[in-house]
Amino acid sequence: MLLYIVMLTMFTTLIIAVYMIPRSAIEPQVKSSAKIFSQEGVYPFKTSVDGRRVLVDNHTDCCMHIVAYCADDAHPVDAAMRNYRYRDNADITVSLEHLVSGNLLNEPFEYGKYWHGYLVTLRPLLTVMDYGKIRILNGIILGILFVITLILLTRRLSIGITLCFLVALFMVHSGIIPWSLQFSTCYYITLVSMIALLGFKWLTATWHRSLLCFFAIGASTAFFDFLTTPMMTLGVPLTVMLLKDEKICRMRFVLALCAAWFLGYGLMWASKWLMAYLLAGYNPLAEVSQSIKLHSVGKEELPMWSYWQKMINMLSPRWSLFEAKGWMRWGIIAALAIPALVANKGRLTTNRYLPLLFVAMLTPLWYIVVARHSYTHFYITSRALLVWWFACLCFLYVNIDFKKLKSHVLNKL
Repeated sequence: MLLYIVMLTMFTTLIIAVYMIPRSAIEPQVKSSAKIFSQEGVYPFKTSVDGRRVLVDNHTDCCMHIVAYCADDAHPVDAAMRNYRYRDNADITVSLEHLVSGNLLNEPFEYGKYWHGYLVTLRPLLTVMDYGKIRILNGIILGILFVITLILLTRRLSIGITLCFLVALFMVHSGIIPWSLQFSTCYYITLVSMIALLGFKWLTATWHRSLLCFFAIGASTAFFDFLTTPMMTLGVPLTVMLLKDEKICRMRFVLALCAAWFLGYGLMWASKWLMAYLLAGYNPLAEVSQSIKLHSVGKEELPMWSYWQKMINMLSPRWSLFEAKGWMRWGIIAALAIPALVANKGRLTTNRYLPLLFVAMLTPLWYIVVARHSYTHFYITSRALLVWWFACLCFLYVNIDFKKLKSHVLNKL
């Protein structure tokens, strides 16, 4: 309870504080950013570090700039709870141009169902740099965090687990992430969580502290994320926990950590609605109810089962957004699956690490619950499959007896 109160107080204070930044301080940079959005378009393709051309969601990044610009610094508390945004009937990049030029066709409206915690970094950055420079900074910081994470994975776990993580990142085209601010949010939370869990043993020295860690991760996700890939911030750190501590690798512990994460996530998100009502007299529950219905259930013309069917089809090898060329992907799986079968460590090891398969299923389960949102925005939500790939690859890897494999290969030769 104390951790929740501290985090709620801190998040509320931070979001109000950034709303106090004068609009005039960010206006030149937002105008410059608007030109970039106009030139690139809403959904441009960028070449990832793996050589693939991948869709980038400029639409949501543009929306984030609109929310940042609509902030009323004269009434920061009210504005921070209502989170005004603007959209006319035109393309969203054109809406941003209309907004910064003052040629409004409609009035801004509330968008308070989210915390919009990304503004804690975006608004201060917009006082000194535009979208293009923010992307460069984003790439540098993410690169540093990736390097630290890989070093800690190698030192605390093994080089094999590090390679599994790299392959999982490759499978979901993570090289494109620095181009998109809203793609980046859950990567930041995931990487920082992994660094904390691997680098600071005292954080998970007791069971109580481990629960608090996952509560904090869930709460931070609710604050900063724009409903993109929240399962990433649960599944990847949870996989790390299972690998670094065999005592944790039991279903009751896994379920408890999941419950702590979901409690932090749900409680912090609902707290925004409460704070909006207490501080601004604004009740976003009608908007929330409509959003839940929109994102989770089907319409008459497309029933719920149709969404689930389409989601299953998207998980097939044909879906190119997360497919790293079929032959390569299946080759990687075979390279781990075959040794895991012919040189298995035994039933005891397999049973011990079965919870990893449950972790792998977190993303498909999320897709089923939030079916319409996951389907409609799959160019965003597909990256949550990082959990699926990382947990499955790690399960195969930990079941390989490399001494037995070496002996088996030598005997064949």
